[in-house]
Amino acid sequence: MIKEELKKLWKDLFHDDSSYINWYFDNIYLENSTKLYLENENLKGMLFQNKYHISIDEDRFMGRYLVGVGVTPEKRGEGIMKNLLLESLREAYNYGEEFIYLTPIDKNIYERFGFGYISSLSKYNIPLQILGSFKKEFKVQKIDSENYNDNVLLKLKEFYREHSKEFYISVARDKKCYKNILSELFCEDGLVYISYDYFGKINGYMFVINSEKIYVKEMLFKEKRVLETLLSIVYGYKDYYGKLEIVLPENVYLEDYLETESSIEKVLKNKVQARILRVEKVLMRLSHNLSDSEEVSIYVQDDLIKENTGVFKLKKSSLERGKEDFDISLKIKELTMLSYGFRDFESLKKIEGFFIKNNEKEDVFKKIFKKRFNYFNQDF
Repeated sequence: MIKEELKKLWKDLFHDDSSYINWYFDNIYLENSTKLYLENENLKGMLFQNKYHISIDEDRFMGRYLVGVGVTPEKRGEGIMKNLLLESLREAYNYGEEFIYLTPIDKNIYERFGFGYISSLSKYNIPLQILGSFKKEFKVQKIDSENYNDNVLLKLKEFYREHSKEFYISVARDKKCYKNILSELFCEDGLVYISYDYFGKINGYMFVINSEKIYVKEMLFKEKRVLETLLSIVYGYKDYYGKLEIVLPENVYLEDYLETESSIEKVLKNKVQARILRVEKVLMRLSHNLSDSEEVSIYVQDDLIKENTGVFKLKKSSLERGKEDFDISLKIKELTMLSYGFRDFESLKKIEGFFIKNNEKEDVFKKIFKKRFNYFNQDF
């Protein structure tokens, strides 16, 4: 009964197609990881927690992806969403999880809970006609809901495991994860195109959805010739569609591969916000970037998880609680954006929630708080 109520509330709040809602509840939904608010046995609020392995540099841990966070319109402003979020944050903290993350509809909703952006995606709109010079060099396999198998999932997993090493943070996709990703894609009538090198190994792929225009939901590739191979497939749709929308990792610059930029529209779209739960784990990782002679003290302010508030003294590969003196003061949101490389030290120096007490340490902070590229590109 509650499952059907959740489906109805999801439909009322987010207006997704019933086919997608049914797909989510058939493939992803777990009752024991869903938080509810009931009033007189009537569903008024919900929050879903989907757990994934997260890779950060050399570390790997379990993280919760929050989706479907919503409250019925007549109950908004009564603190229901706040209580659901706080319950999730505290539970994840008690399990020792480093952070929790979500894709916000409105960033301001979650910033007051300490969430800050950690990743972006590049979105391009380009006319298909400018792809005419691209040549297909590699063998390409088309995958749909009828012809994929465990071998395809295994090869995708292996390709992604190698490719994702270029990102500082990413979701560690296994076969089950790819099975769900493809299942969602096929629910949207999408297709997969996989490029293979001369030895039969995957060197790139793309997820394509045909609607009012060609939409490439994800494309990962090793080198220019692979990109040209995949885009030559897209060019084959030129008689039916005029434009291509393509989503790429932030560190891929499609304009570098095209002959002209005049008709290209590019938007850098912020994707995922995270909320640090365990400050010690984050700062310990940063301490590995210090030299033997360097040390800094950081005051962290966390209004929701009081255990995180205080002064932390960092030396080379070591961390300890400090006393009152510190070199820099950071609120938890700013620490999130800096620690995970969404922003570098210079870009955040002048904003609220950021106070440098010891300017002599600026070079050290530039060293540990530097721009990095992270990759998150799924919605469940």
